[in-house]
Amino acid sequence: MAVLDKGIWYPNKDVHDIAGEDSFHLPEFAEADRYHLYMSYACPFAHRPYLVINLLGLDHVITTSSVAAKRYEDGWLFDDENPDEVNGTHSLVELYQKANANYSGRVTVPLLWDKKENTIVGDDSSSMAMDLATKWLPLAKTPIELVPDNLKGEITSLNDWLHQHVNRKVYHVGFATNQSSYDAASEVLFEALEQLNTRLGKSRYLHGDEITLSDLFLLPTLVRFEAIYEVHFKANKKQLKSFEHLYRYMLDLVAIPKIRETIDLEYMKVHYYFSHKHINPYGIVPSGPEISW
Repeated sequence: MAVLDKGIWYPNKDVHDIAGEDSFHLPEFAEADRYHLYMSYACPFAHRPYLVINLLGLDHVITTSSVAAKRYEDGWLFDDENPDEVNGTHSLVELYQKANANYSGRVTVPLLWDKKENTIVGDDSSSMAMDLATKWLPLAKTPIELVPDNLKGEITSLNDWLHQHVNRKVYHVGFATNQSSYDAASEVLFEALEQLNTRLGKSRYLHGDEITLSDLFLLPTLVRFEAIYEVHFKANKKQLKSFEHLYRYMLDLVAIPKIRETIDLEYMKVHYYFSHKHINPYGIVPSGPEISW
């Protein structure tokens, strides 16, 4: 892991090794043309708020941009293809330093930038996605109720479960440094996928016949599974295709144009295979696998 500690960049320091981690507070009220979302097309966590913005049609009130696909020791960078047109910086590190010259903590996407105050107002993907789906709904061109009042508790609970058992757990599988850790994480992940497959055999989406925020938490992991996690992370106890209902569900969601627009598999592959040198030391990006959807 890499962190800033009192404004100084440490590419090989862990967040647990710093005295404290600074935090940010999301805006209390939605306001058009004031905020910019920095994300990465590769990051499944940054994918959450980006999906909400695109699906609800909030892109006319919140601008978005991605960092570059390749990540080096300098962290998330911008390049000619993916520039920082809001602040003109060369890296996400510079953005955190611009917001707080003495910042301590992780340097991560997604990042919500306040263009009026020239500072960061959020970098927690779960909270950001929930706020965008609720507080920002009155500004949406396509006001889909992703968090209906009668389901909010269930959605929040399932989102937490998905984060622990699926979204993060696939990283525990991929980044395991010994066999026992890998086996344990793999067991949890694939048991969770089995449970989701059973659940989706009974309903179209996770909470019934309508898309909710929970679906936008699960989908980012599913769309990366075949091209990246099954190969790069060795998450291959079973192929995703073998989960009949879960796979049908993914295909159903990616067929929605506003969701499909947020998915760039080639960018994702370049990021994961090039950037994770501790797993793939030569940074070779595979030509396959062919993805049917």
